[in-house]
Amino acid sequence: MTSLSEPTVLILGCGIGGVAAAKEMRRLVRSQCRVVVVDRDPVASFPPSYLWVMTGDRKAKEISRQRGQLARHGVEFVNAEVREIDLANRQIRADSREIRYDYLILALGADTTLDLKPGLAEAAQNFYTLDGAERLAASLRYFAGGRVVIAVAGVPFKCPAAPYEAAMLIEQHFHARRMRQKVEIEIHTPEERPMAVAGPRVGEEISGLLAHKGIELHMGRNLIGVDPRGRVVNFADAEPVPFDLLIAVPEHQAPEVIGATDLLDSSGWLPVDSATLETQHENVFAIGDITSITLSDGLKLPKAGVFAENQAKAASRQIAFRIRGGPAPDPYDGEGKCFLEVGAGAAALAQGNFLAAERRIKLKQPSIIWHWAKVAFEKQWLWRTY
Repeated sequence: MTSLSEPTVLILGCGIGGVAAAKEMRRLVRSQCRVVVVDRDPVASFPPSYLWVMTGDRKAKEISRQRGQLARHGVEFVNAEVREIDLANRQIRADSREIRYDYLILALGADTTLDLKPGLAEAAQNFYTLDGAERLAASLRYFAGGRVVIAVAGVPFKCPAAPYEAAMLIEQHFHARRMRQKVEIEIHTPEERPMAVAGPRVGEEISGLLAHKGIELHMGRNLIGVDPRGRVVNFADAEPVPFDLLIAVPEHQAPEVIGATDLLDSSGWLPVDSATLETQHENVFAIGDITSITLSDGLKLPKAGVFAENQAKAASRQIAFRIRGGPAPDPYDGEGKCFLEVGAGAAALAQGNFLAAERRIKLKQPSIIWHWAKVAFEKQWLWRTY
């Protein structure tokens, strides 16, 4: 058992949200608490750059860091799999270790899988893991022509812009190889419009960008399975679609260890207070992709790293206030932005307050400025975080 001589802030998961929470806690409370982070993977990578790995513009090692380096920021890193969360006794089991806590931040993210639709795992590739992006890079490099189908297996999914950004970067990839005329690119998604949570206008603008590049967009397509031998994708509400290369946005679900608690609601995700990020259990907070925050019109806050990072800071402020007192902290504000790479060294930027009573998200038109802003964000995050 760990010592309880000082308050222990335990963070489960060391992705973008988890590491942001750890560093913010240490900054706010300094030596007044112990900060412990648990993750099964000793190596961190930067998910917003996976699409650049897919196109060959990044190598995995360029966007990877050792999580043990958090020690130099005063954060204890435990490399172990979280096996059990005991909310009643305020402790968790990580492999063979038991760790007690005073405050808990759940930042385990969403698990992704291709296994829930028949044939999908056998036939499809994806860019939602670093390994998957590397394999897809090789497939694109040797692709000789034909139909590329990007299919969304289910909603919600992390980074609402991802399938559209991927399609435009793939289109640019084949342009650069001088073989664009040999390739058809299609997107099939169950969504009613691209990035639906951002509103109709943003959806129309993204549809226009895709059309300009000759990328077919098919909305309202519910994937039911794949015939790997026949190389055909089957949908519940459309004719089968043949493919030469299938790229899938995998289905997302809460980690099994979270499902074993009483934290999830009927949607399969974890509801939290939108101002504090606290769960139904006192001093237990949740941030990032596992959470469910309902917006003013009934839609859900998107799952994206920018929200996880800002939620991490808001939850950390709440815990710091409970440990040391002082002025009441500001609530989580719901501000977010999303870069949308369009190829040829340009990117668009969607930005706004997602918790506002009247949500107005604006899409700034593609520019080299926003592309380099995303590059700068990547470099800064990798430098300042580890």
